[in-house]
Amino acid sequence: MSAEIDAATSDEGRDGSRGRVFGPFAGEPGAGPWVLRLLAATALTGLGAGVTGALFWALLHGVQHLALGPTAHGLTDSVAGVPLVRRLLAPLVAGLVTGVVWWLLRRRDHVVPVTTVLHEPHRKLVFAPTWLDAILQTIVVGAGASIGREGAPRQGAAAVATRVSDWFALDDRERRVLVAAAAGAGLAAVYNVPVTGAVYVLEVLLLSKHWRIALIAAATSVIATVTAWPVVGRHAVYPFPATPVTTATWVAALVAVPLTAAVGLLFARSTSVSRHLTVHRSALLPLTLAAAGAVTGLVSWWLPEVPGNGKAILDTAFAASLGLAAAAALILVKPAVTAGWLWAGAAGGLLTPALATGGALGTAVALAAAATGHPVSVPQVALIMAVGVLAVTQRAPFFAAAFGIELTHPPALLAAVVLATALGARTLAQLVCRAHNRGHEADLLAH
Repeated sequence: MSAEIDAATSDEGRDGSRGRVFGPFAGEPGAGPWVLRLLAATALTGLGAGVTGALFWALLHGVQHLALGPTAHGLTDSVAGVPLVRRLLAPLVAGLVTGVVWWLLRRRDHVVPVTTVLHEPHRKLVFAPTWLDAILQTIVVGAGASIGREGAPRQGAAAVATRVSDWFALDDRERRVLVAAAAGAGLAAVYNVPVTGAVYVLEVLLLSKHWRIALIAAATSVIATVTAWPVVGRHAVYPFPATPVTTATWVAALVAVPLTAAVGLLFARSTSVSRHLTVHRSALLPLTLAAAGAVTGLVSWWLPEVPGNGKAILDTAFAASLGLAAAAALILVKPAVTAGWLWAGAAGGLLTPALATGGALGTAVALAAAATGHPVSVPQVALIMAVGVLAVTQRAPFFAAAFGIELTHPPALLAAVVLATALGARTLAQLVCRAHNRGHEADLLAH
């Protein structure tokens, strides 16, 4: 992160004082009112993030139902039962319409990514265009775009935090922490993953271990998650079988480390290059996004799990209903289609597409092992490798492990295997980057 973020969130300030991350010490003049303001701002941000997550969850499912019909979001979120013409037209039309609005929106350069706000203290999220951009993200994902749906609630919640910070007259450092906490809380609310939301703030957004920031991140995520329960629900996103961990599972975890490191690096590289080549402000946006939608629709004829954020792939992987040929194809096709949407100018997250790519990889490995007389649990290997790929693409093994665990609620021993694999894959990816003299790791990896 930038020097400004490091200074704002470090344990030691420039004046040498310890613990002065933001605000006065307890007992100093103004400490009481400051603490009350920050507590109130944190609580209100958590509520706002929860409402934001619930709204975008409802919008996504409403668009999905309108665009693809009820068969598109049944038990597996697959479009297999949707007529080909509808599969083709839904993302095409959505790409065309959102492309026009995105072109008009980006001409004024009002939309600022959350990470930019965290890097540059003078930048702020403007509420209306930020929310409009998030709504457009949700529309294209609901219609079948191969990008993550988590970007919209993160962005919308961060815009809410910006408003709250202004209401409570928080300074730049306090606002930056609250915006980051809100982004994590938006993710937590829409997926029912409160621990993940807090870890995302600490390991991905702010790179901080300070206890005050941890408390704000945790409180915001918990409040947001509970607030969204009436709409999102309290259950795990992915049903997962409670099968025992065997020796084959541990062997698969060892195999997963190099495989997920390689696939994670390739996924991150392809999406990073696509974002650099994107037609971000061009008047061609409606055409390129419509073309990305048409390609997605055509590909779905052979691979109906491709459209959407990746939930269909993970659903079928955890249900052990994905075939070997399809799983092998999805390892390449899912990242390629996702990169195509990014190049075409779409905005959105990459968390679930990365998880889905790893899930397809794990399914292919497990099925191939079974074919050679070495049976292993397909759902277990799919989860292990899904988390491994995400750990590499996000450069955050603890976040990736927490996300995978909270999404599935696996047995405790399997959760330990998942964390070990994430740490191993991330470490190996770092070594590969250094060995190949790529310069900054950011050249290969992108958030």
